[in-house]
Parts: sequence; structure tokens; C-alpha cells
Amino acid sequence: MINKILNTFTTRSIAAIVNLLIAVVLSQYLGPAGKGQQGLIITTIAFILVFSNLVGGATLVYLVPRYPYSKLIVPSYIWSLIISAISLPVLLLIRVIPSEYILHVSILSVINSFASINMTLLIGKEKIRTANLIAVLQPIIIILVLVFFFAVPEKQDVQSYIIALYLAFFISWFIGALAVIKVFGKIGLGMKENLSVVNDMFRLGFMNQLAHITQFMSFRLSYYFLDIYHGADSVGVYSNGVSIIESIWLVGKSISLVQYARIANTDDNAYAQDLSIHLLKASFLISLLAIILMVVLPVSFYTFIFGQGFEGIKIGIYALAPGVLVYNISIILGHYFSGCGKYHINTISSTIGLIIAILCYVLLIPDYDIAGAGLATSISYAATSLSILIFFLAESRKPARSFFINGKDILMYYTEARKFLFEKQNREES
Repeated sequence: MINKILNTFTTRSIAAIVNLLIAVVLSQYLGPAGKGQQGLIITTIAFILVFSNLVGGATLVYLVPRYPYSKLIVPSYIWSLIISAISLPVLLLIRVIPSEYILHVSILSVINSFASINMTLLIGKEKIRTANLIAVLQPIIIILVLVFFFAVPEKQDVQSYIIALYLAFFISWFIGALAVIKVFGKIGLGMKENLSVVNDMFRLGFMNQLAHITQFMSFRLSYYFLDIYHGADSVGVYSNGVSIIESIWLVGKSISLVQYARIANTDDNAYAQDLSIHLLKASFLISLLAIILMVVLPVSFYTFIFGQGFEGIKIGIYALAPGVLVYNISIILGHYFSGCGKYHINTISSTIGLIIAILCYVLLIPDYDIAGAGLATSISYAATSLSILIFFLAESRKPARSFFINGKDILMYYTEARKFLFEKQNREES
């Protein structure tokens, strides 16, 4: 299990570093306004993805051990096509992004959704390494294409970023499809058989993905509020701050990905609960150390990386830091409930967070700009995490003190790390 967590953390760290390079390149060449447009584009694609994942999302991890994969992949692909088709007139109506990018966003959304379905199926089979390698390809391709295009002054625009997304999403989908066929075999196209599990996919997927929808809205609606009240420049500065501080979640999400697959493949609730508590404490401790480092870095460090006009990044990081740290609770315990098939708990908790987020965005963003967006988001993260913690305590009947990090926990982490390194050294020597 430690091997899978470390592999996930390593590949996601690489992806985070490359994504940071993407943000740096876009910021340096396009400035705050151009970076803001890019932030709105990728956020809108992500919004469409969470609706596509009503059928083809993380629920597949739970369903893969229980159904033949051909009964899962066909409905997932069809649903993604439907959602992406619906997104086109919706985006033309609400105009949250410039009109010249709307068709591209709809097409990119379906390709990205297909790629995501492939990777989720692989995770359901605990093919974590393969899924991680495919996932890290996307940002690598994007940065390579951007460097190629931005070497030419006439190509230093958002359109070059769009082309990079096309190549990255398509290649990751194609390689993922090959990997899925290798692991599962050829796809059976018996629609009557597929229809027999669509009900379960919608029922479980709706409850699970409703949590992701409300969760993602809590995360990113601030971009649209900032754009309305303060313009694309604020979105560009704030989105860079979000990218930096949320990289802390690499720890929790790397742990939870393996945790989710493990819990989905076991019927021992006591084991799943104890495992989740231990992993949460480890995630919280490591995240705290990383956040301290980010907070103490001076403003000059961030302006050196991103360029002039991005001085407000540090304000966003300060405001977001408490919420990002506390949200580790939601990441780990949320995956416990997902692994047990109790998606409604995540939905209730994230809906509470969304309601509070919208109220705070309306109250804080108009007057306080980036600081208001960060503070509102932190409050939302804290509300979601507190809600899910209450549900977990009620179900597990664990005392609250079981979540406190103590000397015994530190000793256990040290022992496990030493054991892992010792075993790895022996494998290399042999």
C-alpha cells in the first residue's frame, strides 16, 4: 500500500510541478488578464467534467469489482457525449467565457471525460501506477506544446493553450484506451446487458457526483464572482495562488486514491475506519509542514516566478491556507464514505459547504477582492470538513481524541517509513 501511495504522490508531484511551470509560462507571456482567461477556460472544462462524471466518475471504482467493465464503459461514454452536447447551448446562453472559446471548451470536455473514464476504470482494478502515468502525461504535453508555440511571438496567445489542451487530452485518452483494453479485454456492445447496470450507475453516481458538483462549485465559483466584480486580472492572480496552495492536497489525494481503492475492495468496516484515521493524521501532519513553508516565502519570490502584476498572490495564499489544511479531513474521510458506497454523506457535507461559500462570496468578494475570495473559500472548506467529521464520528463511534496526533503515531510513521526504506534497499541489492 505504501508503494502505491508513494507512486501516486511521486507522479502527482511531477504533474504539480509541470502544472506550476504551465502557470509560470502563461503568466509571464500573457500577464494577469491572459492567465485569468485561461483559468476560466480550464475551470469551465472541469465544471462540465463533474456533470459527465454523474455516470462515468469515481463511482466506477466502486462498481468495477462488481460488474463486467463493458457494462460500465459504454454508458459512461454515451453520457459524456450527451453532457458535452448540452454544455454548448448552455455556455452560449450564460457567456461565462469569451464566445470564441465556447465550441472548443465543449469538444475538449468530451475528450477529457473519455480520458478520465479510462483512468478511473484502471484505478478500480487497482492499476494505480498505470493510471498515474497516463495522468501525468497531460501537463507534460501541454507545457511542451506551449514552449513550442510561445517561441514565436505571434503565437503567444490563449489559442495556443487551446491547441495544447487538444493534444494533451487526445493522447492521454488514446493511451488510456489501450491500457483499458489490455487490462479488461475487448468491449462487449450488448446494450440490453448494459442497460441492466445503468440504473445502479445513475443511482450511485448521482449521489457521489452530486457531492463532487457541489464541492467543485465551492472551490471555483469564486473565479466567476471575481471576474464579474474585479475582472480577469484578479482571476489570473487568484488562480495562481489557488494552484500553489492547493498543491498541498497532493499528499491527501495521493493517499486517498489508494485508500479508496482499498476500501472499495474490502467488507471490513472497522479496518476501513482505523485505516482512514491513521491516513488522515499522516496527511494532516505533512500538509501542515508544507503550508508553513509556503506562507513564509516572501512576495518577491512569487513575483519573480510569475512576473509583475501578481503581487496579490500572497494575500490569496494567506486567506486560503487554513481552509486548505482543514480540508484534509474531507479528502480522507470523504473517500472512506465513497469506498463504502455511502455517497449521500459527502453530498450533504459538500452542499452545506456550497451554501456557505455562495453567501460568503456575495458578502466578501465585492469589497475585498482576492482576500475575500480566499477567506470565503476557507470558510466553505472548514464547514464541509466539520460536517463530514461529525458523520464519521457518529458512524464509527470513535472518540474525538482518536484524531489527535500523538507520540505513538509519530513512532508508527517512523517505523513504517524505515521498514519501507529497508525493504526497498534489500530489493535493490538483490
